[in-house]
Amino acid sequence: MHKGKNRQYVSAGVQHTPSVIMNVRSNVHLPDSEVGAPWYDADQKPFHADTVMEKKRQPLTVPLNGAMIFLCALFVVFSVMTLSRMIRKAEIAKNISAMETSILDVQRRNADLALQVAEAHDLARIGYAATSQLQMTPASEAETIAVHAPDTRPFGENAPAALASVKTGSR
Repeated sequence: MHKGKNRQYVSAGVQHTPSVIMNVRSNVHLPDSEVGAPWYDADQKPFHADTVMEKKRQPLTVPLNGAMIFLCALFVVFSVMTLSRMIRKAEIAKNISAMETSILDVQRRNADLALQVAEAHDLARIGYAATSQLQMTPASEAETIAVHAPDTRPFGENAPAALASVKTGSR
């Protein structure tokens, strides 16, 4: 922006063309002013700009050191991200192989248990275990013994009807 005694006029608004430098003086003539009486000196001629000076544009440059530091930092970030991704993939592959190994172990144990269940359901093996370990005899070789127990129900054969009347309170 322009420096000098009229600096506030230049910095008051946005310029439409940023490359144009303007200098505004304190005694500018406003022909359609609402004030009525001119506030400038009558003998002083209003300023009219004859030529417009354009400011030369300077190309946007980036310091080489800053660009190199930025590129190196970007390379380091991407390298770290790639390395962490590779480590994560290796961990996942290791977990998958451990799970596959445990699945195979469980399948082997299930096959062994299925074989044991099939052997336990064999009738010849059940009969052998009953006679040798529990001293049981086959039913065809044993005598049948009849056992009679006395009736211990309080109301005899009418027990269900008697219990129903006791529950309802009528006897």
